Amino acid sequence: MLIACALIGVALLTIGPGSYPELHTVLDTGMALLSVVLALMLWDTGEHLQSEVARRLAIGFAVTGVMELVHVLVAIEWSGAFAAVSAAKGTLRPSTWPPPSHLLPLSVLGALLWPLRGRLALLSFAASVAVIAAALFAVFHYAPTYAAPGFLGVTRPALVFAPVLWIAAGGVAWRLRGRDQVASALPTTAAVLTVANIIMLYSRAPADGPAMVAHLGKIAGDMTLLLFLLRMASSDLQARIRAEAGLSRLNAELDQRVSERTGELMAANSTLEQEIKARRESQRLLEAIVENSPAVIYVKDLEGRYLLVNRRYGDIFHVDADGMVGRTDYDIFPQDTADAFRAMDERVAEAGQPLLEEEVAPHDDGLHTYLSVKSPLRDDAGQPYAVFGISTDITERKQAEIRVQTQLERLALLDEITRAIGLRQDIESIFQVVVRSIESQLPADFACLCLYDGLDRTLTVAAVGVNSQALALELAMPERARIEIDENGLSRCVKGQLVYEADIADIPFPFPQRLARGGLRALVAAPLQAESKVFGVMIVARFAAESFVSGECEFLRQLSEHVALAVHQAQLHQALQDAYDDLRLSQQTILQQERLRALGQMASGIAHDINNALSPVALYTESMLETETGLSAEARGNLQVIQRAVEDVSHTIARMKEFYRQREPQLILAPVRLHELVQQVLDLTKARWSDMAMRRGAVIDVRTELADDLPPTLGVESEIREALINLVFNAIDAMPDGGTLTLRIKPAVGGKGRARRVAEVEIEDTGSGMDDETRRRCLEPFYTTKGERGTGLGLAMVYGVAQRHGAELDVRSAPGEGTTVRLSFPAPAEVTIAAAKGDQDIMPQRLRLLLVDDDPVLLKALGDTLSADGHVVTTAHDGRAGIDAFAAANDGETRFAAVITDLGMPKIDGWKVAAEIKALSPSTPVILLTGWGQGLLADADMPRHVDQLLSKPPKLREIREALANLCPEATP
Repeated sequence: MLIACALIGVALLTIGPGSYPELHTVLDTGMALLSVVLALMLWDTGEHLQSEVARRLAIGFAVTGVMELVHVLVAIEWSGAFAAVSAAKGTLRPSTWPPPSHLLPLSVLGALLWPLRGRLALLSFAASVAVIAAALFAVFHYAPTYAAPGFLGVTRPALVFAPVLWIAAGGVAWRLRGRDQVASALPTTAAVLTVANIIMLYSRAPADGPAMVAHLGKIAGDMTLLLFLLRMASSDLQARIRAEAGLSRLNAELDQRVSERTGELMAANSTLEQEIKARRESQRLLEAIVENSPAVIYVKDLEGRYLLVNRRYGDIFHVDADGMVGRTDYDIFPQDTADAFRAMDERVAEAGQPLLEEEVAPHDDGLHTYLSVKSPLRDDAGQPYAVFGISTDITERKQAEIRVQTQLERLALLDEITRAIGLRQDIESIFQVVVRSIESQLPADFACLCLYDGLDRTLTVAAVGVNSQALALELAMPERARIEIDENGLSRCVKGQLVYEADIADIPFPFPQRLARGGLRALVAAPLQAESKVFGVMIVARFAAESFVSGECEFLRQLSEHVALAVHQAQLHQALQDAYDDLRLSQQTILQQERLRALGQMASGIAHDINNALSPVALYTESMLETETGLSAEARGNLQVIQRAVEDVSHTIARMKEFYRQREPQLILAPVRLHELVQQVLDLTKARWSDMAMRRGAVIDVRTELADDLPPTLGVESEIREALINLVFNAIDAMPDGGTLTLRIKPAVGGKGRARRVAEVEIEDTGSGMDDETRRRCLEPFYTTKGERGTGLGLAMVYGVAQRHGAELDVRSAPGEGTTVRLSFPAPAEVTIAAAKGDQDIMPQRLRLLLVDDDPVLLKALGDTLSADGHVVTTAHDGRAGIDAFAAANDGETRFAAVITDLGMPKIDGWKVAAEIKALSPSTPVILLTGWGQGLLADADMPRHVDQLLSKPPKLREIREALANLCPEATP
């Protein structure tokens, strides 16, 4: 067909210019009829194949055929009723050729690319084609039909877009050939019509050669599509014939199988009837389960229309179960609820599998929560066609879960607060943790903790939350503010009750009204109770009325119990800590006393020998000061210094065991002039802080700050002087490179009652100072930081002096900041100054005396001094010799007026000598000399056979007084 048309076209073009009107009419008519035939065949093909493309192509060809028929009809000479058609020939005929030339490719493009589907889409396509046809008719009515040869010799420029449109249609059809069977034939048709429309561009008259060739081309293009449709129809017919033949064979086989299966079916019929009966029973059972299920059961199609609901659905939502069929969620639920239901249905249909989600539906008593299981229902093709759902009301369970979760959160909060306050042992920090936690985590608009005074019936604000500070100031409830307890909820709370006031605005009592003025409406007051006694109240409030639920009230009650327990525990801990501190202090004191006692006991072993060695020095010094009247002033002064030094040494030896004791009754206190004492200390220590320091290149600046208005001070001057000398030596040792040494005397108020006047003596240095460990142990005997240069007894001796004088010893020091040691001597309640004795001692009359001692040097010194007083002295070198000498004299006429014996002697000591003497002569006085000091005898009662006890080194004045008192009328 294409070849024949091509040959005719070549022949027409070869003949040259010419006009073929009859051929023109035949070809126009053929084109119009061919377009109508194609439209019919395409529509039938579209219906057969359910092809939207074929149907739209049929519409395009139909409209094109109508326009081509109009083009043919106006060429006929009409008369009568159709004369108007002939009259419109000049207008209609030129305007009906170009429009279909453009409309057909546009229709093909539209048919291939039209996005919509369905009948309505087909109508919209037909309307679009009709509109385009009308528009093209209008456009080409005014467009020139022919023109002088222009670009590339084109004589019909109005048709230049037709081939372009066919090229585009062919390209789209080629790309879409695999999607639609009809579209696969369009590329060839588009190619032929493109060539035909290109040739038409060179036509100069309606019936010339190029025009006829173009007409033949258009007929050829339409014929290619027609032949394709016929071939496709032939193929379908052949397939149908083959199918009918196969069907006949199958029918024969089927008849045979039917006869075979009839027996089988009849045999299975009874079984099937039983199965049907069972299924009906199962269906009735399933229907009964669905209708009587407490869950909501329903089925919806994919558009959301209900296909089935059970009776429970109708009862809950007050609808008729049968009446819900065909209705949607939007008919009975609010918009947002229906949207949520619809969204889940769509997710189920899209997922193609069951989904489990929670949904919320409105009930008469509010919103209820449902646990919905929805699953798609599928047809025989496996495509979802409906959604089946079972929804179970879990509102009560959700509420229970919320209550449990809330309770767990509160328990966690309670545990957190309990652990936080458990780590603290002071009440203030416990209260702060509690109020801050309540504010931030309960939460609360106002929170405070108050302590209760049962005597005054008042509350004192102990802690206010950080966020409640401003409101507390507005309510006049800052920390330490007092709150009177009136006859309201507070009065019940301090009795141990938890008080909840849902709305305090209308309560006429002062405290609720105070809170109400700050905007607070709801109040909870929880008692803090320990051992059945309320000691505080926890106050929590909110701005909203009735804003506390029962769970929160219970939480606050439990919290108050934990807080009360923590506070009670803190109080017990503090009491235990105080008891422990007291115990530790007592242990340290006992340990210190034991160490000092051990030191005294060790020192007692050497006290006797040292006192014996000092006795001759003391006796001869005192004797020379009395008897040698020709001494120079310097010599007399030197002897007085020796005498004072010997007395100090003797006192030191006596205290080597006694410095750890409290002051004993026999310690005779006298007024002490502290100003003179400080000057004596500086004089005695000048060599250390001046000369020796300068030799090593150090300068020590000594300063004194001596106040005048001191209270009277009683003590032993030699002991206090020795203590201050030890402190000065320690200060000098602490400043090896020099520094400042300050001796300060000032009045102060001290003592346990802090109301008794004291005289404070301070020794302050700018030395290296002490760390805490050294300062804590510095008073221990033998503890020293000076290495081999120190003995560790200096501060221990000072401590003993302070203890015997009832003074307080305070050591303040820090590394690099020096040390200050303060001695605080209490002023006596009454100052009794003993009458000063005269310079002349009481001289006893001339006596015959027996001296007993194992130390020959002491024996000679004591004998010489007593002989110098005019006494007749007999000596014995041990106890046995003394007893024998006394016995011999006692039997004769030259008896001894008194016996002076040493205590510590080998074999027979002074106790036995005194006992023997008293046994021989009970009236003879016995004076016992001891090198251990009187304090060493404090633990034992004075034996009745010893008349007086004197310490070594002996003083002539004391011996004279004793002899004068014991022998008032004796004669030698």
